[in-house]
Amino acid sequence: MLNRGTVCGASRFGFIRAGRCHPYSVPSTKSLSVSPKGCGKLSEMRAGFCLCDDDATTTTIAAAKGCGSKRRDVRSRVQRGAYSGREASYMHAQAAPRVKETRGNAKLKLSRAVTDLARNFSKSRGPDLGVQLPWGDRSHLLNDFVMHGRRMKSSDVDTVRRRVETFKREAPKYPEGAFSGRGIVIVGGKSKKFATSYWVALHAIRRTGCKLPIQMWFPEDETPDCEHVVELERRNVEVVSFVDFQGSNAGGDATTGRITNRFMYKHFALVFSSFEEVMLLDSDNIPLKDPTQLFTSNLYSETGSLLWMDFWKSSSAPECQDILGNSTAVQHTHESGQMVVSKRRTWTALALATFMNAHSKFFFPLTVNYMGLGDKEIVAMAFLHLGMRYGLVPHGPDHVGVRDERATVMGNTMLQHSPTGEPMFMHTNLGKPSVWVPQSEHTYVRRWSVSLLHGARFPEVMNKAAGVEDFEMWYYRLIRQKRCFFDDRRSEHWYETLAVGPFLEGFHITDHYNVNTELKAFKSILAHL
Repeated sequence: MLNRGTVCGASRFGFIRAGRCHPYSVPSTKSLSVSPKGCGKLSEMRAGFCLCDDDATTTTIAAAKGCGSKRRDVRSRVQRGAYSGREASYMHAQAAPRVKETRGNAKLKLSRAVTDLARNFSKSRGPDLGVQLPWGDRSHLLNDFVMHGRRMKSSDVDTVRRRVETFKREAPKYPEGAFSGRGIVIVGGKSKKFATSYWVALHAIRRTGCKLPIQMWFPEDETPDCEHVVELERRNVEVVSFVDFQGSNAGGDATTGRITNRFMYKHFALVFSSFEEVMLLDSDNIPLKDPTQLFTSNLYSETGSLLWMDFWKSSSAPECQDILGNSTAVQHTHESGQMVVSKRRTWTALALATFMNAHSKFFFPLTVNYMGLGDKEIVAMAFLHLGMRYGLVPHGPDHVGVRDERATVMGNTMLQHSPTGEPMFMHTNLGKPSVWVPQSEHTYVRRWSVSLLHGARFPEVMNKAAGVEDFEMWYYRLIRQKRCFFDDRRSEHWYETLAVGPFLEGFHITDHYNVNTELKAFKSILAHL
């Protein structure tokens, strides 16, 4: 229940400003004032809505508007156009106590071959590179050392180039007998950002009829409780903990021996999973169709790999070409929310990418800027450096979200396609799946109503690909039904418990530089400029 404010017109809480031009984008109002201001008239330029009332069971709102909408009188609008919704009955107080997560909840026993491989990688990667990138943080465009034209010392470039060549000579060979079969690998977690996401992804995978075994990897102290492990096992999911690799120091930072950022987990899980043929999925990636078919696609059969393109042109630092060769100067970037590889056929590249992952403080910012700073380019860079052909899906991504009053897509999800162009994956980059959905379908705020490629026809395209009448309602109903099981913690933000939502995150492609305008989705934007 939210605290009540004083009455201002017919509204108790006044006008709630939205963070963007969609009225139901995440509010910029961080807390509710007991003396709300600006409630007599709605600003002509600010998006948001009037929060008329809210108590333990019901929310009443009115005058939802985007940026630039005509100014309206709050009092009359609330009286004539308000609508109410019932809040969800969350079961935090009644939730049964769960067994504390422990290392012992990880069920998969590592083979001797895999643990030996991990130790060999730890030896061959060597110590810290001992070099420095130019001053400047690539996670912020205005501080990016590449944007400022700063360069590494030539002696440091030579040092890294020698280390790469040394690793290539000493890298572990493909471990015969260590891996077998096909499967899916996902890295989960217990934070609110990941806890609901991986459950939605798992249900979506099984909804498609996919029967591939799944390994769900968890960081230290984040393995699920026993109740959740039992449910995962029931769905043919093995639970693996990164803590089981601590003694080998294989995938961690070359200085500390530990994984120092979450992006490093994905490649580690890909390489050391028990499968020979692996589909790596982000925990917030929702398949529309059975992804098993990717293993039998012509492109995968020819190359032993499938990689997908991102929205952006290359943003690698010039030193990336100095160290890894001019072949790495491609025009596109890659999106690692999904990847398919045969370890046997691509081992040399996977091994080199493992070296880069262990030296992530250097290679992550070397290969990409703030739009994806992390692991997403290292596998492709390894292929390119080695001159190995990889399977690049020729169909670029679509930008999916909602229409706002900027008349463009405020996107929250990246749609990726199969090699033959069928819609396949919904990667929910912004606004991860959350248990905070309203009780009523009528006050649920849809997040997938439009895209750059398909416009307002997108829901029809999505539903056809998923083979259901309304895929977003399947998504909503799954979360509403399972929310107490997915994540029974209390809300962090006041607006999460309103009877309307969930509030939307998103961004506009045109707000960022370096868009790959060769992609089909963005040619439509250029046509209207």
